[in-house]
Amino acid sequence: MSVGVSSLGKTSSHFVDLVAKIDGWYYRIVLLMEGLLPDIHGYFEYFTFQQNGAPAHQAREAVELLKQATPDFILPVCPTF
Repeated sequence: MSVGVSSLGKTSSHFVDLVAKIDGWYYRIVLLMEGLLPDIHGYFEYFTFQQNGAPAHQAREAVELLKQATPDFILPVCPTF
């Protein structure tokens, strides 16, 4: 499950399909582009995006998307790119 949380509120919960493989593509397309980012942009104009160090979070394409699509993004500590 993914959700955006702040002192101003939270987004909808976005659940992962039970048979899905959580790779960089799934994370970037399904969870970020189709789910979290539209929700977050609907609630907040400025926000900082932070995530844990899961391999899908460190995928080059996901990191590049977040660098472009968010006003402030905390880069993964140990990027694999």
